[in-house]
Amino acid sequence: MKIILNLFIAFFIVACGYVPTSKLANNIFDEKVYVNVELSPYDPKNSIFVADTLKEMVISKLGRKLALKHEADDVINVSMNHLEFIPLIYDKNGYVIKYKARLNLNFYVVFKDGGEANFNTSGSYNFDISPNSIISDTARQMAIREASREAFDEFISVIAIRGAKNNDKYQ
Repeated sequence: MKIILNLFIAFFIVACGYVPTSKLANNIFDEKVYVNVELSPYDPKNSIFVADTLKEMVISKLGRKLALKHEADDVINVSMNHLEFIPLIYDKNGYVIKYKARLNLNFYVVFKDGGEANFNTSGSYNFDISPNSIISDTARQMAIREASREAFDEFISVIAIRGAKNNDKYQ
């Protein structure tokens, strides 16, 4: 029974045309990628969390190598447009017990062939805090990392769809 279920799942994935992100990345990005995250003058500490997360995602999700700018095939410039923490749920005493971190990023990509693309994406992450407390640094860092991951996933989806639709890298 387990073999039949596994065969059904494998057939379904193949039949629906599923292609992993790393495979799509082969058609979009070359092997070496430079990721430049502009530090926000208003929020430099959180910009560093975004930079670390995006670099990690290029390696883990896209299977690309990080390179210095002069060695890179493609350059991804990222700027943090907006980060906010929105109260979602209050307890019976009026204290916030759940927040949503919402992050907007701008991706400006310069490809090896000289082509350019610009994308605005967003990510969010809901998290709990103790009543009558402030958002801890750990919770803040985790929320920013998860929102960054979501924004990066949206970026990859958008760029992959554009590339697949037009059968080229970015337009």
